[in-house]
Amino acid sequence: MELKSDARGLFIEGMTSSSELADYLQRKFKEEDIQNVYDVSTKDHIKIARSEGTTPLRKFWQTLNNSYKNTPPFKCGKGCAHCCHTGVAATQVEWDGILNNVIENKINLEKVIEGSKRSIDRVRETLRSNKSLDQVDWHRLVINQPCPFLSEDHACIIYEDRPLDCRLVVAFRDQCESKKLEHAQRGVVIEEAIGATVIAKIQHDQTPKFKRRKFQGVQPLKLLQHWLILWQEKTKKKK
Repeated sequence: MELKSDARGLFIEGMTSSSELADYLQRKFKEEDIQNVYDVSTKDHIKIARSEGTTPLRKFWQTLNNSYKNTPPFKCGKGCAHCCHTGVAATQVEWDGILNNVIENKINLEKVIEGSKRSIDRVRETLRSNKSLDQVDWHRLVINQPCPFLSEDHACIIYEDRPLDCRLVVAFRDQCESKKLEHAQRGVVIEEAIGATVIAKIQHDQTPKFKRRKFQGVQPLKLLQHWLILWQEKTKKKK
């Protein structure tokens, strides 16, 4: 299938799978350039982050944010939350980053869970079922439901530590008019081509050596609703 983009290389037109974006990026950027950016982003990343008083993940978020500064101005703004009504998945290290944000900003996760009871209950019921979880379309369970971390004034309460899923949905053309993401653009900067792998590498390198497996370039993903369920269950066990 031909992937469409405008004269500036902004990719749009009905992308529903992350593999489509990956294919587009592989065709847009040279393989050696992608590898060079990956090498720069992961070399001594733990040591560099520590020297700057931050985490490797937040350091990468800074890199991604800076890369977007060389693109056309964002049309996104606080209060525009059309893209926040879909399934958002995160790795363990991204979830850990969100929990750090929760502690720093004194966010009550029990209230977050209560406010997203509808979508969380759907995920909870599926987890308790006898279904083959590998075959479950997790995103369909929560589509058109607000993200658990979306506030009443349509702002993200963990914005500084939002997952890659959120960061790769931006708008440069017009303001969004629906929740179908037809105004969202991806495939804009080369860092998008390495984002998931860099995050996987960060998680791998932060894992104690005796628990590490051979680095495969990917890490398991769970919906934010799933992570919240696991957090709640873990919290109850401690009481």
